[in-house]
Amino acid sequence: MNVMRRSVGVAVAVASLALSTPALASGRPVSRVPTTVAITRSAHHAKTYRDAMAAIDADFARSVAMATKSLHVRMTHAKSAADRIDARNRYRMAIVKATQHREVEVELLDQSPLGKNNADGSTPTTTSGSGDN
Repeated sequence: MNVMRRSVGVAVAVASLALSTPALASGRPVSRVPTTVAITRSAHHAKTYRDAMAAIDADFARSVAMATKSLHVRMTHAKSAADRIDARNRYRMAIVKATQHREVEVELLDQSPLGKNNADGSTPTTTSGSGDN
């Protein structure tokens, strides 16, 4: 009985393969490789998105560097504790402002066609909070 089940199973498998192979061979391919134009367009789109993110990050880094430089200058010229507190508060406010500006720019980029169709698949990360140093 076991032999009979196996032989029926093998016969069904062979029959299904024999019938489906010509149908598969004559039909459309299961997976199509995208054309080079689509690949090139996708790569260009991803590069443009990465370049825009890099520009936003560079602007943020420039703002933080300017705030840090301003903090150092103010701290060297501070004559009292109140001057030092004021310097640190100005630094914190500059960092908060730069962070908020970066978050707005990233959100705008993500809402643009570049962000909505990000072929890169990457997700931008935003920095939140203030840099209390």
